[in-house]
Parts: sequence; structure tokens; C-alpha cells
Amino acid sequence: MKQYSDRSQRIFSFLEILIAAAIIPNMGHATYMSGRRSAATNKMHGNSLPQKSPGPRWHAEQGFSVLEMAVVVSVILIVSAIAVFNILPLLKKSRADAAQELVLGEMRRAHERAIDERRIYRLTFVAPQTIQLEVGTPANLQARITGSAAAFAQAQPPLVLPKSIQFSAVPGIPVAAGAVPDGFGTGATAIDFDVDNGGGQTQIYFQPDGRALDSQNRLSNGVVYLAEPSQLLTSRAVSLYGSTGRVKAWLLLKNPDGSVRWTQ
Repeated sequence: MKQYSDRSQRIFSFLEILIAAAIIPNMGHATYMSGRRSAATNKMHGNSLPQKSPGPRWHAEQGFSVLEMAVVVSVILIVSAIAVFNILPLLKKSRADAAQELVLGEMRRAHERAIDERRIYRLTFVAPQTIQLEVGTPANLQARITGSAAAFAQAQPPLVLPKSIQFSAVPGIPVAAGAVPDGFGTGATAIDFDVDNGGGQTQIYFQPDGRALDSQNRLSNGVVYLAEPSQLLTSRAVSLYGSTGRVKAWLLLKNPDGSVRWTQ
């Protein structure tokens, strides 16, 4: 942001010079014309001595020159361009943060509802932007607890991520085993749950005992990535621990050397 500030200061200094160049000559011209009118009036009345002007009458006749109008329009355009240049990155960040909060909130609510209601909740991520939540309708108590042979019904209308944000693993995010969120997966797949059993799964079964399982009743660790396509620094991630159903939010940051890293 410092470089933006320095650039803005240089631009505004240049604009001040332009404004001064446009206004000062016109002020001098107006003063000169006012003096000439006063001298002409004195001569007509036979008074050779200069008479004190009753006031700066040139103000009443002063208008805007083309140069002044051009400077004003230029100032408005430049200031608007600077504002847009600084606001666009903030808008992208805001949308990415909102998308992450939506995913994080849905996962937490599904986990909490499964425990509170003693029912299985199935959360499905549908590329590129949709989240579906369904509730189990088991035929018996055994199915209610373990998740076997349960049918599912829609628990709420599908949710859609904010505009331009998708489930996306943007090229350039960390892919090393120790650099991905919680060490889950490889960073190559946007929706990557059940990583201990091959990964790439898009459904999570939240259990009444707090665990998060896959469709085969195995613990489902994993991560889902979100971003605006091709915009690396809008990348966000949410990781899941299958043994507890705990979820965590991750933000991609740029290091001083130009590399990037995930942080909570």
C-alpha cells in the first residue's frame, strides 16, 4: 500500500501544478482588466488621480476557461481511476472471505445438527459453486447411529457461493505434503475429502457422535479449496478432521520473497 500512497502523492502534486497554471494567469488577467476599467472611468470624469475600486468587480464577470474545465475533468478522472485501482482487490478479497465463511458455517452447522438431533447429515459439494445439505431418515436406531442403510431428504435449499468464487485449486498454491492445509491431500483437487482412502470425495456424512465419515463409514479427512479462477491470492481453504468433525479456515498469504503459504 505504501507504493500506492507514494504514487498518489506524486499524481496529486502534478495536479496541483496544473490547477495553479490554469487559475493564476486568469486571476492576473482579471485584475489587469479591472485596473484598465478603473483608469478609463477616471479619465471620463476628468480625474487624473487613480480612484479606489469599490470592489473586485471582475468576480462578477469571471467564468471558467476551457483549460480550467479540462483540469477539473482530468482531476475527477484520475481520482476515480485511483479509487477503482485500490478498491478492486478489496472487493475480490471480500468475496473470497464471504465464500469461505459460507462453507465453514455450513460444515459447522451440519456437524452440530447431527449431534443435537441424533441424525446423520450429508453435506455435498457440487462444482463449481453449490453446497447441498441433506438429513438422514433411517428406518431404525442402528442406522441412525452408524449411518448404514439411511435414506436422505433435503434439509434446506442448496446454497451458492458468492459471484465469481468457485471450488477451485488455483495453480500456484502450495502442493508439498507439509505445506497443504493440515497436511491433507496434494493441493491438486478442489474438493478433496476422504484423502486417506484415495481422496477426491465430495460428500461428508456427519454422525451423531461427532465424527465425519465417508459413504463406507470410514473417517473422512480432507480439504476444500475456494478461489476466483486464475486469481491466486483469493485462494481460501477449509480443512476437516474426520475423527472429531472439526473444521478450520485457511488463508493464502504472499511471503516477502514472492512465495505463498497457508495460514490460519
